[in-house]
Amino acid sequence: MRRAVVALAHPAHAGMLRALGLLENAAAAHGWTLDYVLAAPDPLVAAVGLPAERVAYLSGLRGWRGWPARLRLPLVALGLARRARGADLFYSATLSSFPPCLLAGRLRRIPQVVHVYSSYADGASYRKHLLGHARSLIAPSADALALARHALGDFRPGTRARVVYNGMDVARLAREAAAPAAPGLVPNGVPTIGMVGNLDERKNPALLVEALAAVRAVLPDVRALLVGAFPDAAYAARVDRRIAALGLRDAVTVSGFLPNPFPVVHALDVLVHPARRDPFPLALLEGMALGRPIVAAAVGGIPEMLVDGESGVLVPPDDAAALAGALVELLRDPARRARLGAAAYQRLVTRFTLEGFTDGVFGAFDEAVTAYG
Repeated sequence: MRRAVVALAHPAHAGMLRALGLLENAAAAHGWTLDYVLAAPDPLVAAVGLPAERVAYLSGLRGWRGWPARLRLPLVALGLARRARGADLFYSATLSSFPPCLLAGRLRRIPQVVHVYSSYADGASYRKHLLGHARSLIAPSADALALARHALGDFRPGTRARVVYNGMDVARLAREAAAPAAPGLVPNGVPTIGMVGNLDERKNPALLVEALAAVRAVLPDVRALLVGAFPDAAYAARVDRRIAALGLRDAVTVSGFLPNPFPVVHALDVLVHPARRDPFPLALLEGMALGRPIVAAAVGGIPEMLVDGESGVLVPPDDAAALAGALVELLRDPARRARLGAAAYQRLVTRFTLEGFTDGVFGAFDEAVTAYG
């Protein structure tokens, strides 16, 4: 049995924690055991099935902006290296986890695999996280891989790079969605649109607020539900002021963090993803698994997930009018919503399978260990 040390620098990356839960469940069947080093405790750690005895916390793992953060990098790498005695591999679950994994891997003389779950707009971010030194990398979409390659001016000779699409445990998701929804979040009989995730500028909930105002000018009963929390208080305040200015106080609900958001997602009339950039949003995979009709911005890996007009509706990014128009059309056409939701589900279970995800990740692990010698 081989052993990997998994590092996750984002303390509140719900999607990646759920993905790690899927890898944990499949690890033994692929000949691996996984130990986890996280930047901070998270209520989802236990919920997704990461064993407490194999989870450690290293606060310095979080973020590499500015010289103070970079100066602590060797100490963080030493902390990781201590936790990797006898390990065969480091797995950096996101790009921001890679710098200490790279150094710790060199100290331990074991390979590193980095999951480039990123879609930075500038090449400097990839270079800052030392991606040019990676020898084995996974990207969640062809778009994410192309962005990373372009940012570096191509990978170093001999670099092993592969696209591994995330998958879903559809049966488990259905069980979680069958639980009662949090009271009052989705009013029965009231048309409700919503988005799920970290409510930051990249996910762009402000655009959904703008679109909602236009939708309600035509369909005044429509409500919006923002499932998640705002990590940035200043941005949250700006969105809140805009909600007030548009007269939407009674039409927009922010749920805050939900350990199990799936009963709420399952009850939405339309799932919306207005992101400015996103490599491969797991919130959309979850919506597809629950058969939800989806309207999403055509950015990042989203056009690889959904076929416009067949399994979802894609709109230009940062275009409130286009988003509102697509929502009005869908909300007026329940039969089309049902068709899109069914097609999204079929696309998920045929193209984005759990087995494909786990086989791809553990295949990259095996390949890295073999190549390292």
